[in-house]
Amino acid sequence: MMSTLLGTELNSTLKDLFEKRISTVIMATIDQEQRPHTAPFNHILATDSKHLRLAVSRNHQTFLNIQANGNVVVAVLEEGDIAVCIKGFARVIRNSMESDYNLAVIEVEISEIKKDNSATHFVTQGIRIRHRNEPYLLESRRIFQELASD
Repeated sequence: MMSTLLGTELNSTLKDLFEKRISTVIMATIDQEQRPHTAPFNHILATDSKHLRLAVSRNHQTFLNIQANGNVVVAVLEEGDIAVCIKGFARVIRNSMESDYNLAVIEVEISEIKKDNSATHFVTQGIRIRHRNEPYLLESRRIFQELASD
C-alpha cells in the first residue's frame, strides 16, 4: 500500500489521539552532518489542527538538531490501524519549562500528513510507557499541564 496524503491539518481522529496523552511518537531530525536522528517522545499534544507541542531535553541531540535545522518528521503508530507520518517545521518557543528546567518547549508547525498503513499488517497498539514511580507520574502530569497552558 502506498502512502496517502491526508492533508496539512490534523483530523479529528488524530486530535483525539493526542488529547488522550497516551501516545509515544518517534521524531526524526537531521544532524549537522545531514544524518537522520530519531528519538521517542511522549510529552506531546496538539494545540490546534496545525500545531504540535512537545517537551524536549535541552541536553538531547533532538534539541540541538531543531536549533540548527527545524525540519522534523513525527511518526505515529496507534491502535485502530493508525500509522501516520507528520512532516513539519519545529522551533523552540521556550528554552526551559517551570516544571522541569532541563526541558524546552518545542512547537511543530505541520506541513503535511501522510497515512502510511501496511497492506499486510494491522497496527494493534502504539508504543506504551509506564512511569517508574509516583513522583515521575506527577512530574509528567505537570509537564503536560504546562505544555497545554502555553
